[in-house]
Amino acid sequence: MKNRNKIIGLAITILMAFTLAACEKDDETAHVSGVTTYAQFEINGDQYVSVVVGGEFNDPGVVAREGETELPVTTTSNLDLTTPGVYDITYTAINSDNFPGSVTRTVAVLPAPEQAGVDISGTYVRSGVTSTVTKLAPGFYLMPNVWGPNLIPSYILTTDGVNLTLPGNALSGFGPVEGSGTLQGGVMSLQVTLPAFGITSTRVWTKQ
Repeated sequence: MKNRNKIIGLAITILMAFTLAACEKDDETAHVSGVTTYAQFEINGDQYVSVVVGGEFNDPGVVAREGETELPVTTTSNLDLTTPGVYDITYTAINSDNFPGSVTRTVAVLPAPEQAGVDISGTYVRSGVTSTVTKLAPGFYLMPNVWGPNLIPSYILTTDGVNLTLPGNALSGFGPVEGSGTLQGGVMSLQVTLPAFGITSTRVWTKQ
Protein backbone atom coordinates (compact mmCIF):
# COMPACT_ATOMS: atom_id res chain seq x y z
CA MET A 1 0.00 0.00 0.00
CA LYS A 2 2.84 2.37 0.86
CA ASN A 3 4.50 1.71 -2.53
CA ARG A 4 1.18 2.32 -4.25
CA ASN A 5 0.76 5.63 -2.45
CA LYS A 6 4.30 6.64 -3.41
CA ILE A 7 3.61 5.85 -7.08
CA ILE A 8 0.36 7.83 -7.01
CA GLY A 9 2.13 10.76 -5.34
CA LEU A 10 4.93 10.70 -7.92
CA ALA A 11 2.42 10.63 -10.77
CA ILE A 12 0.57 13.62 -9.33
CA THR A 13 3.86 15.54 -8.95
CA ILE A 14 4.85 14.87 -12.58
CA LEU A 15 1.39 15.87 -13.83
CA MET A 16 1.55 19.13 -11.89
CA ALA A 17 5.01 19.87 -13.31
CA PHE A 18 3.80 19.40 -16.90
CA THR A 19 0.73 21.55 -16.21
CA LEU A 20 2.87 24.35 -14.77
CA ALA A 21 5.26 24.24 -17.74
CA ALA A 22 2.34 24.44 -20.17
CA CYS A 23 0.90 27.44 -18.33
CA GLU A 24 4.26 29.23 -18.40
CA LYS A 25 4.54 28.63 -22.15
CA ASP A 26 1.03 29.99 -22.65
CA ASP A 27 1.95 33.09 -20.64
CA GLU A 28 5.02 33.66 -22.83
CA THR A 29 3.02 33.55 -26.06
CA ALA A 30 -0.22 35.06 -24.83
CA HIS A 31 0.59 38.43 -26.42
CA VAL A 32 1.29 36.90 -29.86
CA SER A 33 -1.71 36.52 -32.16
CA GLY A 34 -2.23 33.24 -34.00
CA VAL A 35 -1.89 35.01 -37.37
CA THR A 36 0.40 38.01 -37.72
CA THR A 37 0.08 40.78 -40.28
CA TYR A 38 3.46 42.06 -41.42
CA ALA A 39 3.99 45.71 -42.22
CA GLN A 40 3.02 46.71 -45.74
CA PHE A 41 5.13 49.47 -47.28
CA GLU A 42 4.28 52.20 -49.76
CA ILE A 43 7.44 53.73 -51.22
CA ASN A 44 7.17 57.43 -51.99
CA GLY A 45 8.97 58.16 -55.25
CA ASP A 46 11.03 55.64 -57.19
CA GLN A 47 12.60 52.52 -55.68
CA TYR A 48 15.69 52.96 -57.89
CA VAL A 49 17.24 56.40 -58.16
CA SER A 50 20.43 57.93 -59.55
CA VAL A 51 22.14 61.17 -58.59
CA VAL A 52 25.38 62.80 -59.76
CA VAL A 53 28.29 62.75 -57.30
CA GLY A 54 28.28 65.86 -55.12
CA GLY A 55 24.58 66.39 -55.72
CA GLU A 56 21.68 66.22 -53.31
CA PHE A 57 19.17 63.49 -52.57
CA ASN A 58 16.04 64.29 -50.60
CA ASP A 59 14.64 61.01 -49.35
CA PRO A 60 10.85 60.99 -49.85
CA GLY A 61 10.57 58.12 -47.37
CA VAL A 62 7.92 55.42 -47.10
CA VAL A 63 4.62 54.78 -45.34
CA ALA A 64 4.28 51.53 -43.38
CA ARG A 65 0.94 50.10 -42.29
CA GLU A 66 -0.39 47.11 -40.40
CA GLY A 67 -3.89 46.85 -41.75
CA GLU A 68 -5.28 50.38 -41.39
CA THR A 69 -2.79 51.36 -38.68
CA GLU A 70 0.25 53.42 -39.69
CA LEU A 71 3.51 52.21 -38.10
CA PRO A 72 6.65 54.13 -37.10
CA VAL A 73 9.49 53.66 -39.61
CA THR A 74 13.22 53.43 -38.87
CA THR A 75 15.61 54.39 -41.68
CA THR A 76 19.17 53.11 -42.08
CA SER A 77 21.48 54.02 -44.95
CA ASN A 78 25.06 53.83 -46.17
CA LEU A 79 24.51 56.52 -48.83
CA ASP A 80 27.65 58.53 -49.64
CA LEU A 81 26.99 61.31 -52.15
CA THR A 82 30.72 62.07 -52.43
CA THR A 83 31.70 58.66 -53.84
CA PRO A 84 30.37 56.99 -57.02
CA GLY A 85 28.72 53.66 -56.30
CA VAL A 86 25.41 52.04 -55.44
CA TYR A 87 23.91 52.40 -51.97
CA ASP A 88 20.87 51.12 -50.08
CA ILE A 89 18.37 52.94 -47.89
CA THR A 90 16.48 50.43 -45.75
CA TYR A 91 13.16 51.23 -44.09
CA THR A 92 12.04 49.00 -41.20
CA ALA A 93 8.75 48.81 -39.29
CA ILE A 94 7.68 46.46 -36.49
CA ASN A 95 4.12 45.16 -36.24
CA SER A 96 2.03 44.69 -33.08
CA ASP A 97 3.43 41.16 -32.62
CA ASN A 98 7.00 42.55 -32.67
CA PHE A 99 7.81 41.07 -36.08
CA PRO A 100 9.96 43.38 -38.25
CA GLY A 101 9.46 44.01 -41.94
CA SER A 102 11.57 46.08 -44.31
CA VAL A 103 11.86 47.48 -47.80
CA THR A 104 14.83 49.01 -49.61
CA ARG A 105 15.40 51.97 -51.93
CA THR A 106 18.59 51.79 -54.01
CA VAL A 107 20.50 54.93 -54.99
CA ALA A 108 23.25 55.04 -57.62
CA VAL A 109 25.77 57.85 -57.33
CA LEU A 110 27.13 58.58 -60.82
CA PRO A 111 30.51 60.14 -61.62
CA ALA A 112 28.87 62.46 -64.19
CA PRO A 113 25.43 63.17 -65.68
CA GLU A 114 24.15 60.62 -68.16
CA GLN A 115 24.64 61.75 -71.75
CA ALA A 116 21.55 62.26 -73.89
CA GLY A 117 20.19 59.16 -75.61
CA VAL A 118 22.27 56.63 -73.68
CA ASP A 119 20.51 53.31 -73.07
CA ILE A 120 22.37 49.98 -72.97
CA SER A 121 19.32 47.93 -71.95
CA GLY A 122 18.47 44.85 -73.97
CA THR A 123 19.28 41.17 -74.33
CA TYR A 124 22.87 39.95 -74.51
CA VAL A 125 24.19 36.47 -75.32
CA ARG A 126 27.36 34.64 -74.29
CA SER A 127 28.00 31.00 -75.26
CA GLY A 128 24.30 30.31 -75.61
CA VAL A 129 23.41 31.99 -72.30
CA THR A 130 21.17 35.06 -72.42
CA SER A 131 21.07 37.97 -69.97
CA THR A 132 18.68 40.91 -70.22
CA VAL A 133 19.97 44.26 -69.01
CA THR A 134 17.32 46.50 -67.41
CA LYS A 135 17.60 50.26 -67.01
CA LEU A 136 16.68 51.18 -63.43
CA ALA A 137 17.40 54.92 -63.58
CA PRO A 138 19.59 57.27 -65.67
CA GLY A 139 23.07 55.72 -65.89
CA PHE A 140 22.01 52.82 -63.64
CA TYR A 141 21.36 49.26 -64.85
CA LEU A 142 20.87 45.72 -63.57
CA MET A 143 22.34 42.72 -65.41
CA PRO A 144 21.01 39.46 -63.88
CA ASN A 145 24.01 37.50 -65.12
CA VAL A 146 27.43 39.00 -65.91
CA TRP A 147 29.29 35.69 -65.76
CA GLY A 148 27.68 33.10 -68.03
CA PRO A 149 27.21 29.51 -66.82
CA ASN A 150 26.64 30.68 -63.23
CA LEU A 151 23.91 33.24 -62.52
CA ILE A 152 25.91 36.10 -61.02
CA PRO A 153 24.01 39.42 -61.06
CA SER A 154 25.54 42.87 -60.93
CA TYR A 155 24.62 46.50 -61.25
CA ILE A 156 26.23 48.41 -64.13
CA LEU A 157 26.94 52.13 -64.12
CA THR A 158 27.55 54.01 -67.36
CA THR A 159 26.96 57.62 -68.31
CA ASP A 160 28.26 57.48 -71.89
CA GLY A 161 27.05 54.02 -72.97
CA VAL A 162 30.63 52.93 -73.71
CA ASN A 163 32.56 52.77 -70.45
CA LEU A 164 30.99 50.44 -67.90
CA THR A 165 31.55 49.99 -64.17
CA LEU A 166 30.52 47.07 -61.95
CA PRO A 167 30.29 48.88 -58.58
CA GLY A 168 31.02 45.99 -56.21
CA ASN A 169 27.61 45.25 -54.70
CA ALA A 170 26.74 41.77 -53.45
CA LEU A 171 23.45 40.72 -55.06
CA SER A 172 23.82 36.96 -54.62
CA GLY A 173 25.65 34.28 -52.65
CA PHE A 174 28.70 34.86 -54.85
CA GLY A 175 29.37 38.05 -52.90
CA PRO A 176 30.55 41.40 -54.27
CA VAL A 177 31.00 41.77 -58.03
CA GLU A 178 33.55 44.34 -59.14
CA GLY A 179 34.97 45.30 -62.49
CA SER A 180 34.84 47.47 -65.56
CA GLY A 181 34.27 47.10 -69.25
CA THR A 182 33.25 48.60 -72.55
CA LEU A 183 30.32 48.37 -74.95
CA GLN A 184 31.24 49.00 -78.56
CA GLY A 185 29.52 47.84 -81.73
CA GLY A 186 27.08 45.75 -79.73
CA VAL A 187 29.87 43.82 -77.99
CA MET A 188 30.02 44.11 -74.20
CA SER A 189 33.41 43.13 -72.78
CA LEU A 190 33.46 42.93 -68.98
CA GLN A 191 36.47 42.37 -66.74
CA VAL A 192 34.66 40.73 -63.80
CA THR A 193 36.22 40.21 -60.37
CA LEU A 194 34.74 38.06 -57.60
CA PRO A 195 36.76 39.11 -54.52
CA ALA A 196 35.26 36.38 -52.33
CA PHE A 197 36.77 33.75 -54.63
CA GLY A 198 39.88 35.60 -55.81
CA ILE A 199 38.76 35.25 -59.43
CA THR A 200 39.02 37.73 -62.30
CA SER A 201 37.86 36.88 -65.81
CA THR A 202 36.89 38.62 -69.03
CA ARG A 203 33.32 37.89 -70.08
CA VAL A 204 32.21 38.93 -73.57
CA TRP A 205 28.52 39.39 -74.37
CA THR A 206 26.91 40.23 -77.70
CA LYS A 207 23.79 42.37 -77.90
CA GLN A 208 20.88 40.86 -79.81
